[in-house]
Amino acid sequence: MTFRTLFASLALGATALATPAAGQDPADQSQVQELANRWTAAYNSVDVPALADLYADDAELYIHREGRFIGQASIGDYWACDMGRANPITELNVTDSVVDSEMMLVHGNYQVLDRNTGVPLGGGRFAHIWVLDRDVWVDLQW
Repeated sequence: MTFRTLFASLALGATALATPAAGQDPADQSQVQELANRWTAAYNSVDVPALADLYADDAELYIHREGRFIGQASIGDYWACDMGRANPITELNVTDSVVDSEMMLVHGNYQVLDRNTGVPLGGGRFAHIWVLDRDVWVDLQW
């Protein structure tokens, strides 16, 4: 995977550092941040099982120029392969989110850094949907 493709794939991505939307409960924002921290910790520590566990069994991941991956196992396999090809770290910054009792829609910016030097390699925008499944937030779609 080229870094250009990685940037495009992450543009559909995850969650992180949020500024509360007007009228949104700060507790909701802490949930968004907690999910962001779990995703980035798993990705940046190359913990494929922990990353895959963040996805619903029927989640869909869309990767620009690489295709669509459906289901937790398929998504985990994709990330394992991705981490073996290009071993960057990712920073995520939530710019907007809408949270209700069963779903979170999150938008933001991401930056990809060289793991060894910390030099920025690129970045872009992402959108992420989380759903509450048996009292656990899982990723539904990138």
